[in-house]
Amino acid sequence: MKKLIFPLLAIAAFAISSCSSDNNDPIIPPGTEPTGEEITKSGELTADEEWTADNIYILDGKVVVGDGVTLTINPGTIIKGAEGLESLASALVVDQGGTLIAEGTPSKPIIFTSVLDGIEQGETTGTLTIADTGLWGGVILLGKAPISVNGDVETAQIEGIPADESYGQYGGTEPGDSSGSLKYVSIRHGGITIGQDNEINGLTLGGVGSGTTIDHVEIVANQDDGIEFFGGTVNVSNALIWSQGDDGFDLDQAYNGTLDNGVVILGSESDSALEMDGPEGSAATEAGFTLQNITLIGANTSSKYADLRDGLIANLDNIFAYGFGVDGAVKINGADSATELSNDRITFSNWQIVLPEGVLLSDVFTGDYNAGDESKFLDNATAVGTGTTGADMDVFNWTLAAAEGAIPTAPLGTTITKSGILTTDEHWTSDNIYVLDGKVVIGDGITLTIDPGTIVKGAEGLESLASALVVDQGGVLLAEGTPTQPIIFTSVLDGIEQGQTTGTLSISDTGLWGGVIVLGKAPISVNGDVETAQIEGIPADETYGQYGGTDPADYSGIIKYVSIRHGGITIGQDNEINGLTLGGVGSETIIDHVEIVANQDDGIEFFGGTVNVSNALVWSQGDDGFDLDQAYSGTLDNGVVILGSESDSALEMDGPEGSAATEAGFTLQNITLIGANTSSKYADLRDGLIANLDNIFAYGFGVDGAVKINGADSATELSNDRITFSGWEIILPNGVALADIFTGDFTAGDEAKFLNNATAILTAGEATVGADLTEFSWTLAASESAF
Repeated sequence: MKKLIFPLLAIAAFAISSCSSDNNDPIIPPGTEPTGEEITKSGELTADEEWTADNIYILDGKVVVGDGVTLTINPGTIIKGAEGLESLASALVVDQGGTLIAEGTPSKPIIFTSVLDGIEQGETTGTLTIADTGLWGGVILLGKAPISVNGDVETAQIEGIPADESYGQYGGTEPGDSSGSLKYVSIRHGGITIGQDNEINGLTLGGVGSGTTIDHVEIVANQDDGIEFFGGTVNVSNALIWSQGDDGFDLDQAYNGTLDNGVVILGSESDSALEMDGPEGSAATEAGFTLQNITLIGANTSSKYADLRDGLIANLDNIFAYGFGVDGAVKINGADSATELSNDRITFSNWQIVLPEGVLLSDVFTGDYNAGDESKFLDNATAVGTGTTGADMDVFNWTLAAAEGAIPTAPLGTTITKSGILTTDEHWTSDNIYVLDGKVVIGDGITLTIDPGTIVKGAEGLESLASALVVDQGGVLLAEGTPTQPIIFTSVLDGIEQGQTTGTLSISDTGLWGGVIVLGKAPISVNGDVETAQIEGIPADETYGQYGGTDPADYSGIIKYVSIRHGGITIGQDNEINGLTLGGVGSETIIDHVEIVANQDDGIEFFGGTVNVSNALVWSQGDDGFDLDQAYSGTLDNGVVILGSESDSALEMDGPEGSAATEAGFTLQNITLIGANTSSKYADLRDGLIANLDNIFAYGFGVDGAVKINGADSATELSNDRITFSGWEIILPNGVALADIFTGDFTAGDEAKFLNNATAILTAGEATVGADLTEFSWTLAASESAF
């Protein structure tokens, strides 16, 4: 919105009357006369009218739908605005109390355009181009809903209409006011200049109430804003702006409604995609307005994504933006807006932006915000290669923008194949799909960064040629997804595409590639008490594959919000790769929010090491859910195992293979085990493990389900209280007692160490222990209702 003072003398000189005049004939250039019956309209309508598609209607100056009058416009009708200058600019004005019923259809939209447009009855595309702007005025709706203007007056005169006219007032005290219905309406080539730096918007909504319906509207090539809201409560849905001269959506004067499913396609001369202002007076609703499901498409210029001004109150949700230049900004403009941001009355949720090369999210958020408040945007925005949020573009197929190819396909990347040892740092982005051809190894001193939302697919190579991502000792993997944009490892047979989180494979599709292998320098305990060993799944003659050492705090990177699916390919007889293999991984490595789905071998296997893992879920593995070996000495906290029909144990836990073992052992705590009513075991405790097993909830197991003490070494550790149980709760099968499930080689009397710390319960609602399942709402397992 350009708020500059009208030249008052010019307005007075050019003020129009409320009726037609011989001196105000429409300007219609030769060669563009309409071929159908042409009806010219001017001044104020004093009786109800119906405009039909067999005519073309010419707006000669302002045509005003007065108080108590209804104008009905039939589908397919074309209305053309004449070129009258300044105060004589043509426009359709719905005054307070007037009603406009303009309901087109997808195949027969109602079209407002210029008399210079050679479009004829029955056509939906005209003869003008996107460069033809400012050729007439626009459509102005004026209602009686609340506004907030200087002086806290209830009503004001809308910009674009001279102050001495009998119409033009907007605002009031009726939030539910109705000005009619606009559906499938295209407004083109307007925004004529009415004063210095002052033009009419494509669609002006002044104090329009929530009883008004505005759905499926398009503004094309308007010289000023696309749609401007001056207060009011009207909700607008499915609105598209293409190549406006100023701002796409401009929201002012304490507008208090919802704009849902909107698109702004900027042109080379456009200013901001979104301009949002607060109240001009003291009146402001606590709720403010909501913009949701919006796509912003830049023109690679200096245009802003959004300009947030004058203490607005707004919820800005599910915004996808791309195509902006390096100067594109989400700008907090002024101290009042900074205050509202601090007070959480400006909120951001689920923004996704395809950034220009070299630009960071932190570069985009600019302006007058208070220190620390940048997190309110940055924590709710993600740099992406392609979007999963924003508008539903399919609803705009009826528009001129769609017909002219102005709605570009959102950016999609290419498929990039990787193989061998990475010798320099690499950055994998979500606009591409990466295919692992054999082992891809992050070598010593190399960092691989994988962006949120990136999809990595493993090829099908057999045995030693099986595909996997391997983090060698000294290598670093930074794979940090988000709840809405997890990083996904899957098979090349999975049809999942960029921006998607669910694929085309099922839970029965296992062993289609390898998995992810992380190798560190933390202590292990293997045969012969050697410090290092070769990890299973990698041939012994490879230069990589060693794990273990003397550095318990070793760092291999960060794995967060990562889903690993359909792996575990066979590499030898009864030998498959785990979904996530952790060999001697150190405690400085962060593994949090990981999911393993449909792996043919174990879900996650720990070979020694000290790494702590939190919020880990394994669904339908072929062998064991969590497998802990070789004197692992860390904590697994908040884990879930959901067994499949072919799964073995939910938990398999082994002791040291050599003589080295920590006195503390490892801890499993806050774990939920969900059976498949088969013979799978709850837990298999083997080879003299040392472990604290706390707060375990289990259900769904068959009558052969067992917590098994396996071997004399494990029996000894149980007797010595180096295997401990605490807070176990189990829903048992019918006819099975707690004493029935504790089996194996324990010393007589030691069964009390389990039975005294376990409780049989009847329903999940009684459970007081186990995992916090809300941490797994982001997973494929959750989306497939696996728990």
